[in-house]
Amino acid sequence: MRSCLAALCLCVFPLAALADSVHTIEVINDTRSSIDSFAIAPAGSGHWTEVSFKRPMQDSWFDYEFAVNVQVRDDDGCFRDLRTMLSDGRRIFARNFNLCRYQSYRPGTSFRNGHPGSRPIP
Repeated sequence: MRSCLAALCLCVFPLAALADSVHTIEVINDTRSSIDSFAIAPAGSGHWTEVSFKRPMQDSWFDYEFAVNVQVRDDDGCFRDLRTMLSDGRRIFARNFNLCRYQSYRPGTSFRNGHPGSRPIP
């Protein structure tokens, strides 16, 4: 009986661990420009995973004051680097963004609710 219970616990544990390994971050466009793409990488790695917001035959649909949910696996821990590409050519970076602590990200230079800042790059 105990061995069956132990085997059942071992089978269920990976499923529970897998369920906790995805974070959803809400990207809120507060840049007063359209966002063309968003990329995320483990902090300091430079291994970017691109999320494109362009649709065929459109420049961009992620306009000012829109929000999009992005799901991120936490295989590499909580800290990520975020890169936002704007339709006017600007790039905005946020280094060491904590996915475990924050559920939303505003790439604009004025942040609210204690979210960490970003650095715009021409």
